[in-house]
Amino acid sequence: GGAAGHLASVAREYGVPALFGVPRAAELLEHAGIVTVDADNRRVHPGRIEDLLGHAPRRNLMEGSPVHTALSEAARLVLPLNLLDPESPRFAPAHCRTLHDITRFCHEKSVEVLFGVSDHMGATGPGTQRLGKQLRVNGTKLQYWLLDIDGGFRKPVPGPVVDLDDIASAPMLALWDGMTAVPWAGPPATDARGFLSVMMESTVNPDLEPTAATTLANRNFLMISRDYCNLQARFGYHFCTVEAMATDNPHENYVTFQFKGGAASADRRSLRARFVGEVLEARGFRADVKDDALFASLEGLPKDRILTLVRGVGYLLIHTRQIDMVAHNERVFGPIRDRIAADLAKIAPVAG
Repeated sequence: GGAAGHLASVAREYGVPALFGVPRAAELLEHAGIVTVDADNRRVHPGRIEDLLGHAPRRNLMEGSPVHTALSEAARLVLPLNLLDPESPRFAPAHCRTLHDITRFCHEKSVEVLFGVSDHMGATGPGTQRLGKQLRVNGTKLQYWLLDIDGGFRKPVPGPVVDLDDIASAPMLALWDGMTAVPWAGPPATDARGFLSVMMESTVNPDLEPTAATTLANRNFLMISRDYCNLQARFGYHFCTVEAMATDNPHENYVTFQFKGGAASADRRSLRARFVGEVLEARGFRADVKDDALFASLEGLPKDRILTLVRGVGYLLIHTRQIDMVAHNERVFGPIRDRIAADLAKIAPVAG
């Protein structure tokens, strides 16, 4: 990680010495036993160095200044989070003491109202009807929840479930068509290193724990209107966002695609992100890749062209899953690239 990352912020908050961006640190320290971290001088010493442990931490040079005092007072009302447990009786507006508390409370309750993800949302009575609808396809309820914000359904849907046939959102239907047009063949065959890489990531990344106590586990959310779609999804080990507007006015139309994560090690995830970025660039997107994160966008095209591109994005969401397991170098993408190109030419052809 880096000095501006979440772990660094937490370390600073708790006063834990920490070093970041140290190549091969885990490898070098694997059998080191106890070490003493001197973060101020950027050193790691073998054993327990009492002289270093007894030193007072470096004083903040801003401490005591009017600026530091003003920021400290403001931070006291902004940063601390006191509402930790949504099931606690204290999870209520009366117990919000900071802006962080207010934000957490509003987020939790908004998700409950929109999608009914909390256990008590199954209750009946005034005010308990959730706004989000669970998607049903061919009689099977899927892990997709939809919120209609303007004409996304063909007719009023009174119950908690909406059938695919009742969806009127053109971008969502195009996205779904791309996701289902070609059956997924399953995870690619991987080598031993790829398998071990996935096992290691699954072991050390808490976000991949399938039994984690989160009300959003394995749920995918869609906000739709007649001409708009926003998907927030988790497919296996990666997270993605797709947003699209497809109207009769080309100046209003756009597609954005954000993608991050994976099952394998960081280098393999990065290779996969670059590969997906290259596929999208070949289809006219501007793609920005940093590590295992990809952001791609495109705008200003006619409605039918936008819907074709959204259909292609839907295909990529499904068919680039877990290819990071085989991404030990650029050469392995040759056959995958050929297969994807052939599929896209059939289900979502674009000129150029």
